[in-house]
Amino acid sequence: MESILSFICTHAHYAPWIMFGLLLLGGLNLPISEDIMLLGGGAIAATCIPHHALQIYIVIFLGCYLSAWEAYWIGRLLGPRLYHIRPFKYIITPNRLERLRHYYARFGIFTFIIGRFCPGGIRNALFMSSGLTHMPFGHFILRDGIACLISSAVFFQIGYHFGANFDALLFYFDRYSHWFFAVILILSLIGLAYWYTCYLANQREKD
Repeated sequence: MESILSFICTHAHYAPWIMFGLLLLGGLNLPISEDIMLLGGGAIAATCIPHHALQIYIVIFLGCYLSAWEAYWIGRLLGPRLYHIRPFKYIITPNRLERLRHYYARFGIFTFIIGRFCPGGIRNALFMSSGLTHMPFGHFILRDGIACLISSAVFFQIGYHFGANFDALLFYFDRYSHWFFAVILILSLIGLAYWYTCYLANQREKD
């Protein structure tokens, strides 16, 4: 464990730029978790280079923000063709688009704030649908900019506090590891049940 941490800290100054590049790839709908990038960035900042925490956050924030622009323009330029393109047709459907339109009309910017805390597929669907429905780009970057600032700050802070208390967390992990794995198993089963429920709901929508 110490050798891994030592390696990460030795190369920590490269981490935000690597994460920035990965986040831009995530905007193209590759399976790269924005949440993990923010949590990891916060943990690295606290553990390795706390005096550069703000710079690390800014670079990762820009990666999160600009990746949303990519998804927006994919929706804007490709339009309804997204329904038939394999990497996108599973997250952009006419029914989901209609629901998102309803959320936009009813909740406005809160749609983006809540959407920013959702998993990557839902998040990218939100951005692509904004482009697909020709939401003015200025409105999009303003609304999502506020939402991105809120969500990225929350996840980065969680990662930072995790990294700052890493030794204590490691101690309690060793002491209560059996409970930790039990919780992971329960959460995994809940996640599996949720995924299966969503799968059945999508199948009913197709029928």
